[in-house]
Formats: sequence, C-alpha cells, structure tokens
Amino acid sequence: MTPTWQDILEIANQYSVNRIEYWLNEVLFSFSWWILLITTVSLLITWIIILDKTRKLEIISYGMMVAIIGNLGDMIGLSFSLWGYPHTLLHMPEILEIHNIMMPILYMVVYQYFRQWKTFFIAAAINAVFFAFILEPLIIWLQIYELYKWKYIYSIVPYFVIAVVLKWIINKLKHTDQNNH
Repeated sequence: MTPTWQDILEIANQYSVNRIEYWLNEVLFSFSWWILLITTVSLLITWIIILDKTRKLEIISYGMMVAIIGNLGDMIGLSFSLWGYPHTLLHMPEILEIHNIMMPILYMVVYQYFRQWKTFFIAAAINAVFFAFILEPLIIWLQIYELYKWKYIYSIVPYFVIAVVLKWIINKLKHTDQNNH
C-alpha cells in the first residue's frame, strides 16, 4: 500500500520526537558532543586569528560557497540514507557544525595560503585525501558519523571538485569585477 502524505507526516513527527529524546539522553554532553563543541569553537577562533583581513570578502565568499555546496551534498546523502550523524551539537539530522564551520574553514585556509593554481591543486588534493581518509574515519570512530551506503574513496572527488570549481568561480568573479572598475 502506498503511504499517504498523512502517513509520512506522522512518521516524520515521531522521528522528530525520537531524535530530540535521543539527542537529550544520549548525545548532549557526551564525549563526542564535547569534541564537536571544542573543535568547532577552537577552529573558528584560530581561523579568525589567521584570516588574511585584506582578502576577507573574497575568502569568506569562497567559504560560504563551500558551506552551501557541502550542505547540499549532505542533504542529498542524508535523503538517500548514504550516511548519518548519530552525534551532533544540535538535535538535527544534519551536522551543521561540520558543513557550516569546520569544512569551510579548512577549505578557506587552503584557499588563503595556496593562491597559485599549481600549489592550490596539490593542496586541494591533499585536503581531499585528508578529509576522506583521516577526518571521515576519525569522526566515525568518535561516533559522530556513520556510513551506510558510502565509502571513503567516494568522497575524494567531491572534496577536490568543490575546492577547484569554487576557486575558479571566485577567480572569474574577481576578474569580472576588476574589468568593471
């Protein structure tokens, strides 16, 4: 029997209630929760200190685009049950602290320090491998992330493509802006 919209709403409501209860009883103030809080805050503070203030609009624009693409990719993965997040800072299925703070900051650092294409490609490739084979297994070990129908190796290409395509877009925007002045 095909579920009705009402059936879907009831399941979604029950999921929401269960998710909040799980988060309050199992996640909040757990070891993984503290790791997320400490790494998010410390990474944000470190980034504020090292940010090249003369290029902040450019760098933050790049980071915001990384966050948008990261969130979009995450929503797609979650909707197809490719992965999930049993432990998050907030009681949401998405892990906003990673896709809105941590991932963009690490990408912005690469963008800030590797301005030439050759060195950027190398740094973006290292970053992609680091994310896929070090950070992903680490956050699985910390019980923050779970893979259901996904493998680490699949992540390398999106991580690399995000970095390169967004740098290209920012460079095109800068070039267009410079030509208009």
